[in-house]
Amino acid sequence: MGPLLGFKGGTCAYLFYKLPRFSVDLDFNLLELEKKDFVFGKVQDILKEYGIIKEDREKRFTLFFLLSYEDKAQNIKVEISKKIFPNHYVVKNYLGIPMLVLRKEDMFSHKLVALLERKRIANRDLFDIWFFSKNKWDFNKELLELRVKMDYKSYLERCITEVEKFNEKYILQGLGELVEERQKKWIKDNLKKEVIFFLKFYLENY
Repeated sequence: MGPLLGFKGGTCAYLFYKLPRFSVDLDFNLLELEKKDFVFGKVQDILKEYGIIKEDREKRFTLFFLLSYEDKAQNIKVEISKKIFPNHYVVKNYLGIPMLVLRKEDMFSHKLVALLERKRIANRDLFDIWFFSKNKWDFNKELLELRVKMDYKSYLERCITEVEKFNEKYILQGLGELVEERQKKWIKDNLKKEVIFFLKFYLENY
């Protein structure tokens, strides 16, 4: 099933790109839409070996699974996107298992889209954008423009405007439990302004 799924998201970045925040949910892209029924059944079989499937269904844009693997542990979401974009993948190994992993440039572009796509800004998106920027990742301009239906500079300007309006009083909500204790003070004092700095840098220099 490996060639049918592209690994992406926070857990992917945590495992393969050293993203310093914890993530357990598993996000994939379905690479051959006509194989979705096969993939759905196969993932069901795999997850049953690790715990109890509390929910499994096909949504409009995803195949969705919710797994409980220990009585008191946090549930794990497995989501497989059916949306088709011109993504690029690299083969990486985890515990000896080869898998297709979303390329850095594409991951960054999708994260920039997610920043404004949600009903409100998610703190983890700010953190991820800061990390990608600090490590001098490029983003895929063509992919970004395809997704947001505008030129990338105009979109970055929108991102800057929205982040500037963001109330940093709540910046640890949904993020505090995902980072180490020593990171929390830095996040409260610096994350918002550094994200704005990096977005302006990309706007002026990319």
